[in-house]
Amino acid sequence: MPGQEWTSILIILAVWGLLLWVLLLPQQRQRREREKFLASLKAGDEVATTGGICGRILSVDGDLVTLRIADGVTVKVLKSGIHRRLDKEESNKLKAVLKKGGG
Repeated sequence: MPGQEWTSILIILAVWGLLLWVLLLPQQRQRREREKFLASLKAGDEVATTGGICGRILSVDGDLVTLRIADGVTVKVLKSGIHRRLDKEESNKLKAVLKKGGG
């Protein structure tokens, strides 16, 4: 019957649309939030890299970030390698380590 064919097609399209909505939209939202976070990085922020190195941002130059990880020790990392900002407790621990001159 012709009506059943259209019903089947509509059900398949509805399921496909639901899958797109459930799978792709959250990924796009996370990507936008990540891009917004990376764009907001500035000197003075205390961050952790994806490799677990913690430090204070000295400068942001395009896709490169210069981190101070100990007294007199700086490293350049890709901006995409910054994982997150440190919370207040972690930030205080980092300040104590930087004052002592390393770890």
